[in-house]
Amino acid sequence: MAVSARRRPGTQPRGGFVGFLRETYDELRKVVWPTPPELYRYTVIVVITTAIIALFITVVDASLQELTKRFIYGAFSGQGGGISLPKIFGH
Repeated sequence: MAVSARRRPGTQPRGGFVGFLRETYDELRKVVWPTPPELYRYTVIVVITTAIIALFITVVDASLQELTKRFIYGAFSGQGGGISLPKIFGH
């Protein structure tokens, strides 16, 4: 059995698409929009944060790539470790 939603006293539901648009407009009027200086500051913060995260991901990616190459080609301090590629390919 479905339970009906309770409305506040004195309110009536608006119907259809037009009602949806009116309610959306009413809700958007309640929004406190940022001032231009706040918007600029928030934009700068987002750009700087994005750049820092991109730099971090780049460093981690390059490090893992180098470690993988050293593992495969055995380049750790001349210890001769690693995987021999000719053995893998049967040469």
